[in-house]
Amino acid sequence: MWAVQIVGSLNKVFQQFKTHWGYALHTLNYRQVHGLWQSVSWTAAVVKTPLVSPDGEDSIEISDILITAEKKAGGSITIHFEDAAANTKDVVKSTVADGVLNVASNFGGKVQGWQGAVLYYTVVGTFTGSILITFVKHGKENSIAYNQMKKSSGW
Repeated sequence: MWAVQIVGSLNKVFQQFKTHWGYALHTLNYRQVHGLWQSVSWTAAVVKTPLVSPDGEDSIEISDILITAEKKAGGSITIHFEDAAANTKDVVKSTVADGVLNVASNFGGKVQGWQGAVLYYTVVGTFTGSILITFVKHGKENSIAYNQMKKSSGW
């Protein structure tokens, strides 16, 4: 048996549950509570394709990313944010060459796109691979415009 309580400004969820050791209190952050995921696999080149899209002027925050691919001389994988005005920013740009590619990253910091920015992926070359991404969708009130983000991030 467990109970969930949301504590206002802390943006945490405290969850009490019974284990075989007794009761435990577990704290979850908003990424753990509201996290979503998407995965794709390929066997040939992929032109710029949406991986995750926000709703309207909302934004996407990446929590984790896993990329695997077989070796392929001259191959590459790019994951980037882009909006309707063609504003773009790379998240991952990796060359696939003489070894198997394995990327696993848990972003402890905030890797969040701007309002309306879609997360795309592109694969150059014919090889197999896959991407798994976990993310949170933020509403317009917690998303900023590209020009504001560009200025505050020093792009």
